Amino acid sequence: MADRSGASVEPLLDRLRQPAMPSGSMDADRSSAPLARRPGEIWGERSRRQSSRGVDFAVYDAIDIEIEPHCHEDRHLIFLMSGQYITSAQGAPPVCATPVLVDNPAGTSHRDRFLGSTGRFLAINIDPALSWEGPATVRRDRTTLARMTALIEDLEFARPTLAVEELAAGLTEREPSPAPAKIPAWLARSWDLVMEEDIAAIDLDRVAREADIHPVHVARSFRRLCGRTAGQLLRDRQFEDACRMLARDNTPLVEIALALGFCDQAHFTNVFCRRAGVSPGAWRKRMRDV
Repeated sequence: MADRSGASVEPLLDRLRQPAMPSGSMDADRSSAPLARRPGEIWGERSRRQSSRGVDFAVYDAIDIEIEPHCHEDRHLIFLMSGQYITSAQGAPPVCATPVLVDNPAGTSHRDRFLGSTGRFLAINIDPALSWEGPATVRRDRTTLARMTALIEDLEFARPTLAVEELAAGLTEREPSPAPAKIPAWLARSWDLVMEEDIAAIDLDRVAREADIHPVHVARSFRRLCGRTAGQLLRDRQFEDACRMLARDNTPLVEIALALGFCDQAHFTNVFCRRAGVSPGAWRKRMRDV
């Protein structure tokens, strides 16, 4: 197997697969020494890449491997484009399905991974000499998501654009201050509605009606802002909330289903199984065993 840049990933797969860890063995996770991750090393298949001012930007597709606990010498950021992503960063839900930027400072030791074998992400690696330590954190504000989505488009050019160079310069400052994104007021209000309101009470028609904007324009505007439509964002939020509720307590599945806007427990179970690969009950048990 080779990534799209032409580099073979087979040595990486061999390194990660040996020795194989028994499925579901969380005790093995805690007793294993973290795998040392080389600076700039990302576990995935690369599709595009640029470098500027000691910062490497690249888009990757997730690969179907069991990620072992590992540590980082360099600071790196992960922007989730698609898929279900698990991270131990402060403020992250049990599973990230909506767009999120995870900032992992130098010295981070964790076992971040995708739930299932599919996913796409932007990775930003900063030279160890320009990195600093601290807690891993997540960001999902409108400004950050708009900037990351625009950055992905800029990576299609052969050479770094001004936006890429400006971001690289900002990431190597001790206290970077992101430039404000130009977001229409109606879209900012719609974003807050989709991300903060009771999910069972939201649909695209309500978002469009409160914004006084045609539903098609709403969908397209959300896609430009964060890489997915308002409807897709709602489904992703619904899945995130389901994972959070299952991990939190023993609320009956039928109550969770109705609270999240599903028709009944069977509907909820079918949708959850398609995304997580396991039933809600199995997911709850797995989280309790962690």
